Amino acid sequence: MTRLRPPLIIVLITCLWLTACGFQPVHSNQGLSTTNGVSSIVVPQIEGRAGHTLRKALLRELGPGLPDIETGTLTVTLDESLRRLAIRPDEAAARTDITVTGRYVLDTGTDAISGRASAESSFNVPTSTFGDIAAQTSASDRAVTLLAQRIADDLRLKLAARE
Repeated sequence: MTRLRPPLIIVLITCLWLTACGFQPVHSNQGLSTTNGVSSIVVPQIEGRAGHTLRKALLRELGPGLPDIETGTLTVTLDESLRRLAIRPDEAAARTDITVTGRYVLDTGTDAISGRASAESSFNVPTSTFGDIAAQTSASDRAVTLLAQRIADDLRLKLAARE
């Protein structure tokens, strides 16, 4: 019986230490849109693959919250365009630009803030078909992540100007 006490004490100390250090399970139910009750900005689903990536990036950007905004719904309409720029001698594109534009409205229940932001990303078109698809997907992800940062920055600037 006396041999069980040291492991039991170690287990109790470890449990107390884990609860005091702010440990949070990886698979907890807490979503990206809230951070310990500081902010609760909801971003509804945005259509398409790029829309899904934009929504995830916006939740990451807005996780810490916005000044003087406790709750709100950020609705975003996404437009994505592809433009082939340089043409090779065989009339195939050599360079492509992807432009994403987001029109957003942040509805707080008492007020609404709206705006528009855009971002652009370019890539060299590889000769293989699958390489083109991968390069286009990567450029789209980069542009959408940049768009999320610009939307979050634009909201912060508009809220700071209101004060």
